[in-house]
Amino acid sequence: MEIKSRKRQQGVTMISVAFFLGLLAFAVFTVLKLFPVYMESFTVASSVKNLENRTEEYMGAKAVRDALMKNFGVNNVTAVSAEDISVTREDQMYLVDVNYEVRIPYIKNLSLVVTFENHAEVPAR
Repeated sequence: MEIKSRKRQQGVTMISVAFFLGLLAFAVFTVLKLFPVYMESFTVASSVKNLENRTEEYMGAKAVRDALMKNFGVNNVTAVSAEDISVTREDQMYLVDVNYEVRIPYIKNLSLVVTFENHAEVPAR
């Protein structure tokens, strides 16, 4: 008895399609979870960078921190708190560090953790 075989298989199976659609859905889900966090981080980086470009001189570390927090309030930044902002004076400059991390609930007990660091040098009086 002779078994006939196909000359050539073509196409993909339904399982392959389901697998690739599952991978695509996983990737889209991850991007949708991370996108708002990165958009907010761009706002934070812009606010910190704007401190460097301002022409006025600040009277103290508290004034620098307050200006930054006011800018965060206007831009609706919720991930950064006052404890995440470090302002130290060095000669005629204030060194501003905004270091924070964001935890994003992902799936059940899994979370994504993203860490951001921003630095600026602001003229002091």
